[in-house]
Amino acid sequence: MSVSISGAFTGARRQFALTRRRLVSTRRRFAVGIRRLATGTTAVSALAIALMGIIKEKTSGPALVVFVVLIVLAVLALILVARPATQESGTAEDATVRAVPPNNLPFRSRYFVGRKKEMALLERTLRPEKGPKGRRVSVVHGTGGVGKSQLATAYAHGTLTEHSLTRWLNATSPDRLLCDLLELATLIGITYHESKTVVLTRLWSWLRDHPDWLLVYDNVQLDGAEQSGEGPVDQQLRLQPLLPPEGVGEILITTQLREGWTGLCPDPVELTVYDEDDGLAFLRKRTGSTADERLRWLGRQLGWQPLALEQAGAYIEQAEIGVEGEDFEEYLQRLSAQSADSDAKTFELAIERIGAQQPAAEDLMRLCSFLASEDVPRATLFRYRSVLPDRLRLVMDDQLAFTRLVLKLVDHSLMTRHGDGRTEPVTYGIHPRVQIFIRSRLTGHERLEWSQAAVRLIEAAFPLAPDQLESRATCDRLMPHVDAVTAEPAWAADSDGELGAARDPEALVRLLHRAGSYQNHRCEWKSALAYFAREVELRGLGTGSEQCLATAHLATARQHYLLAHLDTAEAACGRALALCDAHKDDDAFQQVRAQCCRQFGGILRERNRFREASGYLEAALRIYELQGSGWEVIDWAVTEQEAGMIHRNAGRHVDALDCYERAGDLVGGGGSTGLEEHVVFRAMLRRDAGIVAQDRGDLDTAERELSAAHEVFRSKRGEEDFETAQVAKFLADVLRRKGQQCRAASRSTRNPLRKRRLRAQAHAHLATAHELLCPVLALLGKRRTTEAHTYAACLNKLGSLQWAQGHLHRAIDTLREAEEIYVTAYGPDHHYRAKTLSRLGPVLRAAGDREGAERALRTAERIFVASLGEGHPSLVAVYEFLADGAQDPARAEELRARAARIHRSLWGKSCPS
Repeated sequence: MSVSISGAFTGARRQFALTRRRLVSTRRRFAVGIRRLATGTTAVSALAIALMGIIKEKTSGPALVVFVVLIVLAVLALILVARPATQESGTAEDATVRAVPPNNLPFRSRYFVGRKKEMALLERTLRPEKGPKGRRVSVVHGTGGVGKSQLATAYAHGTLTEHSLTRWLNATSPDRLLCDLLELATLIGITYHESKTVVLTRLWSWLRDHPDWLLVYDNVQLDGAEQSGEGPVDQQLRLQPLLPPEGVGEILITTQLREGWTGLCPDPVELTVYDEDDGLAFLRKRTGSTADERLRWLGRQLGWQPLALEQAGAYIEQAEIGVEGEDFEEYLQRLSAQSADSDAKTFELAIERIGAQQPAAEDLMRLCSFLASEDVPRATLFRYRSVLPDRLRLVMDDQLAFTRLVLKLVDHSLMTRHGDGRTEPVTYGIHPRVQIFIRSRLTGHERLEWSQAAVRLIEAAFPLAPDQLESRATCDRLMPHVDAVTAEPAWAADSDGELGAARDPEALVRLLHRAGSYQNHRCEWKSALAYFAREVELRGLGTGSEQCLATAHLATARQHYLLAHLDTAEAACGRALALCDAHKDDDAFQQVRAQCCRQFGGILRERNRFREASGYLEAALRIYELQGSGWEVIDWAVTEQEAGMIHRNAGRHVDALDCYERAGDLVGGGGSTGLEEHVVFRAMLRRDAGIVAQDRGDLDTAERELSAAHEVFRSKRGEEDFETAQVAKFLADVLRRKGQQCRAASRSTRNPLRKRRLRAQAHAHLATAHELLCPVLALLGKRRTTEAHTYAACLNKLGSLQWAQGHLHRAIDTLREAEEIYVTAYGPDHHYRAKTLSRLGPVLRAAGDREGAERALRTAERIFVASLGEGHPSLVAVYEFLADGAQDPARAEELRARAARIHRSLWGKSCPS
């Protein structure tokens, strides 16, 4: 009850504030108009009086009357001239409202009828007569072809004048939906930012400040990862990041998904086929006939399925069939002779008719049946038409003829066309049920030809360097088509080389590799693994060289490694290395061999087998040294950096810094200049140097290095980038430790001014740490199910920060969750679990659980000594915390002496006194 009252009060307060702003704005405009009118009237009156005094002596009678009339007309003209200026002098808020982009709704079908019950449900949910105003959500669900998008379009057009902003969003995938939301942000004038999260936050703020909007999320679907899951998916959790969290507006969602909407919309609208009355009304309107009995025969034969009725109506119109004539009887007989499926009955006759008139039109549909059902870019078709079969390509060489072909398909309701080519690009769409039907009609020969043509088209359009930031927008828009063309390609079946793959045998595997590389760059490792695994499968069938097969095995190994599947990663890397060993004398394999050695080193590093890991990195370095400048120098430098990571994990910080220095020398010290790849790599080296400084306890150096690295990553890679988040995570932990140091120093000083200054510094450090860590948690939280180990590392930092902020019980829960994740992923004796326990111990002691703290720290000590050795830097904090809780002073002194010895070893000969 309190929550609903609070929500109602908040909504009422916002509405009152908005009304008040509008009244103030109106009052200002009115006051400006009155002032201008008064000023103009006074000036004209004064002029009139002066002139009348002069003219009075010489003018009388009718002439004087005419003069006065002219003066009055001059005053009226001044008012009319001043009025536009008064309107233009509105506030900045009014200017913003007028900058709202026009709606992008699909054309409303002039044949739309009925659906009164469903429309009333939408009105009741989205525009209730009573209750507080706020964000209102309605969901329309139903099977394909029942008219969900048509209902949404009719509702949006019918309420167009009642909304300040109306926007249609393609929600077939999260990436596609995000693209449309970012495009909307650009259109309403939101300043560009490299962080998509920042842009979305600004968009949500704009929607909160500008009420009465409508957003239509059309065709929400499950992505590939969710389709294989168990049980219904909570759509609220899935869509939450892409829904405006507040504001006065409406969200209308169309989907085939029946389950999982309770959190967003307790009473979704289910759409089914027409009832007989609505279906008959539709056919009357679509055919222009009132022969109800004949139309009922048609509707019943098609099961009153809206899509089938539309197809039949379009056919009757295009074939100029008279419903009351014999040709209609013949049409009914042909329908009854077709498939039992109502859609298929109408599709087949329409396609046969078009195919007889324009064979290339059917070819275009065959191509589109293997692409995504929406957003097929016309520009892409024309730019890369050289890869298409000859008959379609020749028609496309004449753009006017191609346009007529498309319009013919649109007239038969077999294809949709969006955009006018002037204000927005032209795209095509084809209903999924039409796609399925067309593919079902293809012979084996035709399936090969058109599935492979679709692959070649998307492969030609997909950027060659998908890991570059400037390629992201193009990749985002093409990924639905990548998923479509790789879903069921008839590729390896082209054994005789007659067509299709024979023109470009490696197009599919190249596309899979590029799509995997793009997902890897976005740190979507599970998705990347799926693409690379399919590439391995196809290359194993003999597509491409053994070098390419080795590269594909290596790519899958890397994804398994990043997902913490170390056994699988080691096996895949072993297969890649075995292929390289079989071609020791072939220089072409040396680069792949070096990459395999680097990957093996990383896998063994995660297993704490540091000596073996260093051996593999040394082998890779020898390969790069032999090649010299023949390869990209960045690969050599990265190998030095990876060797440094092994030394750092093993506790050999001096050796690690030497490796980082050599890596920096290889790419040069160009600061913020030079190749962008080198700039980012130098930032990585500063990040690693900052982590070493943090391990040594040199927090000022750590903050300086990590802050510099973070700025570069934010500007070059964006805030949603995984590596940017990693740097922010480490920087937040450094600031947390500095905050705790300042707080401890404030307790030990008796100088009130110094105490106050230290407390202020502690508060500032902890606040900045919290500000840095929150976006990282949000980013990694989305990947929790597939990459729990990366999320657990962030939980470690969060738990320590919560402890520093005084939230002890919250910190304990957070660290326990991290410990559970590590035990599940790596086992109970891995040093990652020990790191969590070393943070948990002091928190438990602060909460009064001294026994629990001792037990956690002793377990951490045992794991560290067994897995990393007695001199590892991670033991410093463990021994210091154990010393703080020791009852025996001698025991405490011994523990501190151990910590001091390890700490000195981290600095080598340069250890500070």
